[in-house]
This record gives sequence, C-alpha cells and structure tokens, in this order.
Amino acid sequence: MKLAVFGEATVSLGGQLVPRVPANFLRIIVYLLLANDNHSISRGKLSQVLWSDTDQAHASMNLRQSLARIRKFQEQYGLNLIEGDATYVYLNLSQVKAELLRIDLLEYINLARKGDIESVLGLCELYTGDLLAQNEPQNSDFDEWLDVERVRLRDDLITMLLGMVNKPAGVSIDEKRQCARKLIEIDPYQEVGYRTLMQTASQLGLIAKVERTFRECTKKLRDDLDVEPEEETIELYQQLLPKLSPTTTRALVMAQPSVALRGNGIEIQTPHSILAANQIEQNRQAGLPRVIVLYLPHNASDPMEQLAASLVDDITIGLCRLRTLSVVAPYTSSRVVNESSIDSFGGLSEQFGVNYVVDSKIVRRDGFCFLSVKLIDVATQEIVWAEKQKFDYVLPEQQYRQLSIRIILSVVSVIEKSELDRYNKLFQDPNAYYWYLIGKREIDKFDLPKLRQARQSFKNALTASPDFVPALSGIARTMQKEWLMLARSEKDILLEGEQIAKRAAPADPDDERPLRELGTISMYLGKFDDSLEYFDQGEIHQSATCRSTGGLC
Repeated sequence: MKLAVFGEATVSLGGQLVPRVPANFLRIIVYLLLANDNHSISRGKLSQVLWSDTDQAHASMNLRQSLARIRKFQEQYGLNLIEGDATYVYLNLSQVKAELLRIDLLEYINLARKGDIESVLGLCELYTGDLLAQNEPQNSDFDEWLDVERVRLRDDLITMLLGMVNKPAGVSIDEKRQCARKLIEIDPYQEVGYRTLMQTASQLGLIAKVERTFRECTKKLRDDLDVEPEEETIELYQQLLPKLSPTTTRALVMAQPSVALRGNGIEIQTPHSILAANQIEQNRQAGLPRVIVLYLPHNASDPMEQLAASLVDDITIGLCRLRTLSVVAPYTSSRVVNESSIDSFGGLSEQFGVNYVVDSKIVRRDGFCFLSVKLIDVATQEIVWAEKQKFDYVLPEQQYRQLSIRIILSVVSVIEKSELDRYNKLFQDPNAYYWYLIGKREIDKFDLPKLRQARQSFKNALTASPDFVPALSGIARTMQKEWLMLARSEKDILLEGEQIAKRAAPADPDDERPLRELGTISMYLGKFDDSLEYFDQGEIHQSATCRSTGGLC
C-alpha cells in the first residue's frame, strides 16, 4: 500500500486508488510525521489543532469520532499505522519498516537528510506538488501549520536544487538538467534553472535548445512579471551563441510594443501588457474589470517599509493569476507612481482603462505600525473596501501569508459583487463577465435547477466571448456535478464535460481550472492515470503562484 501526500493526497493499493479514505487520516499522518521526532501527540493537543474553532469538549468528541472511522478503515485494509491510547495518538511504523507500506513524506524526510545528488533526484520524483495540495481549509490551527510546512518543504527543496545546479563537480550534465527542470517547475522565475539548461544544452551541442530555453525564460518573465531577464542570463546567452552580436541579442530581449503617455512635458514609454495580445482582446470582449495595485514607495533602510512593499508585490502577482481580473503589471504601476504625471484616478482610467485601484500605505501611531489597504472604485471615487492591519517586520511567516491571501480574496470578492451590482443597474445586454458572475453565484448550490441555470449563464458568457476559459471550466464543472446529483447514471454528460474542458485547457495554458475539471471527470470515468496526470499538470501551473502567494489557487 502507498500513501501519497504530496500533490493530490491519495491512498493506493496495488496501483489502484482506495476509495472513501477518512477525511483526517492523511492529515493526522502528516502532522505526526512533521510536528515532532517521536511521531506522537496528546489527544487534547491534536483535537485542538484539528478543531481549534470549537471548545475542548466538542473538539475531543470530534477526535474520538474521527479516530473511530480511521480505526475501521485501517481494519478493512489491514493497517495499524495510526494508533492511540487514552492519552496519546501516535504512528506505528512497523509496516513501513517491513516494506508493506510506503509513505512518500517519510521517504522524503529520509532522503532530505542525506543531501547527495542521488537523494536530491529522489526528492524530485517524490515532490509532485505542495503538501496536501487539495486540503480544504477548516479555519483551524492545522491549516496555519500546514501553510508553514508547505513553504518550508518547498524552500528547502529549492535550496538543495540550487546547490546541485551550482555544484562545480560531482554532478553529471544529465543530473544538472534534471535538477534545473525541477527547479523551474517549482519556481518558474528562477533564472538559475534556465541558465543551467542553456549551459548543459550548449555542452551537448544542442544550440537550438539554448535559444529555445532563453526565449522560454524571457516570455515567462515578461508575461507573468513584466520584467526582463537578468544581465547574467543575457550575457550567458551571448556567450553560448557567439554569432549573435550583443546588439542583436539586446534587441531580441528588449523588443516590445510601447505606448507614450504625455503629461506636463513628460513622456513615459509604458511596458507591454502583462497579458498576451489575444488575452487582452479576450478581456476586452469579456468586460473583465481592470485593477492596478499602486506601487508602494519605500525606504530600503526601513524594514517595515520594505516588508510592506514586498506584500504589495505579492498581492499584485496573486491577483494576476485570477483570470477573472485584468491587472496592470507591477513594473507599470511602479513607473506610474514614480515617473508619470497622473495625479488622479480619472487619469488612470483614461490612460490604462483602470476600474479599481488598490492603494496601501504604512501608518505609524502610538509606537505601532499599521498597514492600511483600500480598494477604490475609479468610476464613483468611492472606497468600496478597506482594512487596517497591525504590521511588524518580525511578523511570523504564516501570518504574513495569511494577510496576503486575505487581502487578495477580499479584493476579488468585493470587485465581483460590485461589478454584478453595476451590471444589474446599468446594462440590459450583459457581457461575458456578468454572465460568468451569475453562473458562479449559482454553481455551488446543491440544487439541480440552479445548477442548470448556472450552466446556461456560462453558455451566455460564451456567446459574448467564445473562448472565455472561466466560463468553459464552469460548464464542465456543472456537468460533472449534475452527473453526481443524478446518482451516477449515464456517462454521456461526463464525456461532454470532458470535451469542453479539453477545449478550454489550451485556450489559456496558465489557468489550472480546466485541468482540475479534467482530473475530476477522468477520475469519475475510471481513467485514473489520466486523472493523476491532469492534477499533476494543474499543480505545475499553480506552483507559479506559490512563491508570491503561498499556494493560493
């Protein structure tokens, strides 16, 4: 039997997925493996970790019920992994030692202690995504603990991979390539990984691969972050392709469309949009609201201001991943704040088509610092949402990440509600984004007529914008949910949903929703290998945000 907790958490026996795994089975295993070295914890502490939003009596009762379900599950499959007495819950690893049971996290921990290249390559195979990636948050202490452990494991693996790709000897070309590819998969903005692939390709005489890797790196940085490769990356490219002159290479890197903004005699060349041209057109047709997160000027010697500026960058990048918003790139925001003559929200609307502004600042009062964040509707000049949070440069990592995620979710929620209200008041012929919001509002209701209404709303969105990926994904989800509501009768509707999700996936390769729907539908169709592959691909797309938003997806 194998227990996998990286990426999609699964229990499998003989290669077949085990159904109806108790909800807390893998959570408890992960916690006991990582929380302390003796893999044991008191029942009282474990109950409060898992059910911290309730009182001790109810938490203890929930734990007893959960352990009873786990005990029944283990008896069914001949396991004795999670055991306990009146005081403690602990792991019995005897079946692991007898090689009757495999736990990917335990193998990962053992390999991470060695640190040699063979062990690191083993870690690459085991790390298929974030720890318990599909864990549904329960507003508990466990969720906060899990967030911290996810970041720690991911950062530790990145550090080991960087060590291997930079190691001068003892690592073969093929091993360096494997480490570099995994590094880019986990953190797609690590230029060290791209440089390693370029170097190894050159050593193998694969000149076309050098150029292809450089173009891939440049495109990724431009599309997602609106920045250019580091000088070191450009110089390496010039060295590996000596026939290209520095001028030619620079032109290749820097070539991009620009628009001049004029005001008070100042001309600013604004960088290209953060989205590709076809995505911009799709946003226009869909009527996506456009948001700018104003750059926060800061004093580099002030740790409070530095941390606040980093948080603003994280919020921007997190919002960029949400395909129901169009976000002005961070570099553009920086130039607007520091260099342009735009001094009103109306100017932002005229020059950039901005609908909403996220404005933040550090407030110091009574010896404390607060981060003040406001969401402003440009059309009405109203503050539609605001939050003030006590802020400290020694803020624990999980609190920092929670603050970032909470701000992102709050901004999106308020914008969606405001846009829906605005459309209801002003428009008789709503566009794609409006219909998407209508469908999204109805899709989570466990009611067949409401579900079909949601599907019709998504179809209406496609009438306005035929390739609007969120709506395509929404239709696929309504089909697999309807199949569940109809007690798993015919599979025609699942097959139709599968085709729609396959249509959506290539339309926006950075949107993981179609892959998630394909993974779920394939699982219901019994295509378990395909399902795992789709979920793995979805995790690869999600990992792009982990660095900035801590796994928000």
